[in-house]
Amino acid sequence: MPWLTEIFRMWEVILRVPPLFVIDSLLNNSLFTYYQVYFQFLHFETPMTWIQYIEWLFLLSLCTSVALVIFLLGTRQLLTMYSYILSLVAVFVSLNMNLTFTRPATKSLWMVEFSNPKNQTTDYLVPPEIVRHGLQTCINYLLGQLAAAFIFCKSWQYRREVRTENKKHVYSVFLSFIFPIIMAQIMQMMDLSSETLLFFIQVAGLVLPLEILSTNVINTASSFYFTFKRSYNLVKLTIGAIGLQGFLENHWVRLQVPRVLRIFFTSRFIFQVGYLYWSSLNQVNVSYFSTDILNNIGYQVVVRSCDDVVALLGLTSIVSFCAHYIGVFMAFCIGSSEDDDKNMGTVSAILFFILALQTGLTGLEPDKRLVRLCKNLYLLGTAITHFVHSMVHPLLMSLSASRNMHIQRHVRALAMCAFLITFPSCLLVYLWSMHKVNTWLMAVTAFSLEVIIKVIVSLMVYFLFMLDAYRDKFWESLDDYVYYIQSTGNTIEFLFGIFLFCNGGWILLFESGGTIRAVMMCIHAYFNIWVQAKEGWKVFMKRKTAVDKINSLPLASQEQLDTLNDVCAICYQELQNARITSCNHYFHGVCLRKWLYVQDNCPMCYKVIYHTVGGDNSSVEGDDANQNNINNGLIAPVPVQRDHQD
Repeated sequence: MPWLTEIFRMWEVILRVPPLFVIDSLLNNSLFTYYQVYFQFLHFETPMTWIQYIEWLFLLSLCTSVALVIFLLGTRQLLTMYSYILSLVAVFVSLNMNLTFTRPATKSLWMVEFSNPKNQTTDYLVPPEIVRHGLQTCINYLLGQLAAAFIFCKSWQYRREVRTENKKHVYSVFLSFIFPIIMAQIMQMMDLSSETLLFFIQVAGLVLPLEILSTNVINTASSFYFTFKRSYNLVKLTIGAIGLQGFLENHWVRLQVPRVLRIFFTSRFIFQVGYLYWSSLNQVNVSYFSTDILNNIGYQVVVRSCDDVVALLGLTSIVSFCAHYIGVFMAFCIGSSEDDDKNMGTVSAILFFILALQTGLTGLEPDKRLVRLCKNLYLLGTAITHFVHSMVHPLLMSLSASRNMHIQRHVRALAMCAFLITFPSCLLVYLWSMHKVNTWLMAVTAFSLEVIIKVIVSLMVYFLFMLDAYRDKFWESLDDYVYYIQSTGNTIEFLFGIFLFCNGGWILLFESGGTIRAVMMCIHAYFNIWVQAKEGWKVFMKRKTAVDKINSLPLASQEQLDTLNDVCAICYQELQNARITSCNHYFHGVCLRKWLYVQDNCPMCYKVIYHTVGGDNSSVEGDDANQNNINNGLIAPVPVQRDHQD
């Protein structure tokens, strides 16, 4: 059933969330703070030494490794691992409650005082010792130790089936949880030292549970070894079969990483909001919905949403989720059904995460972090407009080239183009009125102006094609106009790329450097500057060569066209003007120029259209021989592409 499958998938996601909380606590030092408090509480508030710091580092490494392993496990292994963790937590809670119960410094915590309303003085209606021991006994025995023993036994039974004849082991576990506190009371009556008492409780409360856990671990060690070995071999075979990228994508889907990160960030957000709100209510003369409280909570939550890498990944998943549905909405508005148009979430997540790492978002002070986060979101907004333009541009070209006269589709595409011009313009007006001139503002301005120019270029080409659709005669200059418009737009885009590279270089040298920023600048310099310049120059030289070749061919006279009374074999349009090839075939000059972008052979007879003056005749003779073979049926008439230079 679909809903059962969805529940099972959600259960798998929830099981992988706790390891992320552990790593998050380790990265933002929350667990270290708890460790310090517990150590001082356990050792009578003595300061930590370097030995305790080494213990903390060991605990940090161990917890991080265990959390990562748990996150990568399968569902069955996850449940087994959680059973071990619950067992250890039960033992720790039991031991902690026993120590708290027997420490003299905490006896006053269980004193119960009753107020006498008549004389407004404090009096004890019941002897304090009886009240204290009664409450401690109820809480520690009934609610604490029995619950811890029950959790330990259930976790143990999940890993190993407890038969009826072995039920005595369960009773022994319950007794091991309760026995230390009974003996502690007897030893207190004997006036033993606190150190001896604490040592006895630690030994008595840990012997049997740890013996059971160690026995289970030893019994399953061999299975863990063979499972690890089998998994290692499977990883090698999988990477060899589908590659590293396919392997990572497969496990990305298996682990449901985006959903895990979203649930982690959402639960973390809810916990922080609740904690901050509850802490704010402890202040004096504060209303439940005070504006100051809400503003402070909003500020703290936004700042803490990216205070470490794990939290940043969670925030990235939320940004990806929102951007995905923005892309779906934009695709719906323009009527696009392409699957690639709905991948905005992935692109936005990668860009947002790279911006965060590049600007060092997690290591900034709270005020600076909030400002930088807002600036990164502005940059992400301009990047989304570029993505939307990449959705609209092919749609505009297809509508104009196919001469589709469906008015509604044209209106929707043009309305989106109007939005892509209006939104960046309004954003620039707002930012320039609110901020001083700096490198970030120049980058946002460059991105916004670039998308505006790209939209204008797309609209100009669209209107040229639409104008050509209503013309009765063949428009030979259309290709030139389109080339000039697109080349102008590409040149401006190339100049913007150089400007952004220089702007980033200034930031790297004088504002905020970093390895990630340097790597991203190298990638930008290669793909957005060098590759674009190389491709642009290649297209220019191809066009220039083709134009030179076409201009060397004779132009057909009107008498020759009337005598021929035929159409162009490339575009099947009427020959109002034509160029004559060396093989005496007639084509439109524009069509022949486009053909020469691909190859130099005639579309009709496959002879070379253009020969260099004074060139080697061997190629001509070879072409004549190939043509004879084609005419004799010896070889198939496959076009041969050759490179000729003037």
